Amino acid sequence: MKKIILAALLPLFCLTACQAGQPVTPDQPSDEPVSADPASPDPSAEPSEEPIVIPPFDYEVSYVEDESNFCNPERGLYVPAIKYFRNGRMPTASTVESLRRLRDAGKTFSYSEFYVMDYVYKDFSEEVLTFIREHLALHREAGIKTIVRFAYSDGYGQDDHPWDAPLEQTLRHVEQLKPIFQEFEDVIYVVQYGFVGSWGEGYYTDNYGMNPKTDEEYWSRRQLMNALLEAVPVSRQVAVRYPLYKRGILGMELKDTITAETAFGPSQVARVAAFNDCFVSAADDVGTYKVAGDRDMWEIETNYCSMGGETCAAPEAYCNCDKTYANLIRFHWTYLNEAYNHKTHSVWRKGGCYDDIVKRLGYRFVLKGAAFGGDKKPGGTLEMKLHLKNLGFASIINKRPLKWVITDGTDSFVIDSPTDPRTWRGSHEYVYEETIALPAELQSGKQYRLCMYLPDAAPTLCDKSDFAIRLANEGVWDEKTGYNTIYTFTAE
Repeated sequence: MKKIILAALLPLFCLTACQAGQPVTPDQPSDEPVSADPASPDPSAEPSEEPIVIPPFDYEVSYVEDESNFCNPERGLYVPAIKYFRNGRMPTASTVESLRRLRDAGKTFSYSEFYVMDYVYKDFSEEVLTFIREHLALHREAGIKTIVRFAYSDGYGQDDHPWDAPLEQTLRHVEQLKPIFQEFEDVIYVVQYGFVGSWGEGYYTDNYGMNPKTDEEYWSRRQLMNALLEAVPVSRQVAVRYPLYKRGILGMELKDTITAETAFGPSQVARVAAFNDCFVSAADDVGTYKVAGDRDMWEIETNYCSMGGETCAAPEAYCNCDKTYANLIRFHWTYLNEAYNHKTHSVWRKGGCYDDIVKRLGYRFVLKGAAFGGDKKPGGTLEMKLHLKNLGFASIINKRPLKWVITDGTDSFVIDSPTDPRTWRGSHEYVYEETIALPAELQSGKQYRLCMYLPDAAPTLCDKSDFAIRLANEGVWDEKTGYNTIYTFTAE
């Protein structure tokens, strides 16, 4: 029987870039193109900043990159699981088998959009609420997560009215959904700010005012946002379709955007994320970027809040591989609709970048090399210096611990690290040093493995390997435990 022992962590910890004590690319907004090579310096870097030196130190251990496209939680392509409640009919339920097939195909996301046409003027029935609960529970069993949105209309024509429900009724729906949001916090990646307008995208609306400009015109949208942020667990973000809407709803200016100090906190600014459902589709992404400063705002904020969505049909001049890479890197994309738009996807396939884009959505951590020291005695210390790259476009967004596991295959000792892996930003690389206190229970002369372990933060999922992060290195991943073995040593 495996024995799990929590060990203490020594306070010595250092996170640096290879040259200047910072990640290799700073986050200053720029209108210049961004290199598709994640190791290249950001063009907005200060001229005095030297490029990273590789290798930045003498490796004791070198690692081989795994270039395959494998499953990792909370990132990648998503498959729509759209549910219609209309004309008195309940939607067809998903199954564990159908959701599990997504994992088998290398996907860890579904997109759960609930079209609740029958409930524009009344509360959700218990049958509807039970359906939603069961739908989310299936994700937990299948080992995947979901992006959630609610809407009252799936079109913007005259026959598609009503485009949304009155505010009072919508607030009642949010109140009814709050226990569900709380119960299934673990498998909800993000809740999109739907409800308003056609498709829940906030533009074509009957009840919230199209093209709001003043605080008064944003009032109803603000009430809904307040309700959603109260209903959705504080660990999860609520994503809006347009940067202008975030500023209008929250009453903020560009200078009030998320910073490294406020990131991942409980404030409304930190919790309101982004989605773009016409990515690389026009000069302004079909109205996504409405005023000067919108791009700069999302370039900065998406370091710390989720960005995803889908493309629209677009001329190749807007969605060729070079333009797409520049925008994926600049806006730190985590998730993308596999099913739409196929015309844009075909441009990427033709240009030879589709498979690489799929691999790099969200985070993708790869170790390049490492050095180890310390006395390696029972009750002693193990020192490590790691060179790690995030080849993905984005950071981890939802809270996730970093743990070190020392195991001989029978007994395992789990050590909590003070590192927040959300600080490993997309298209950056890092060198950091950490010293851990070795358990006194180690046996001299016995061989042990040191494993990097990035489990889910939720108690319901923390021991499930489907929800642990796999490094993009060959020969390190243990599918059964979710551990990544990075070093083997003999206790002195």
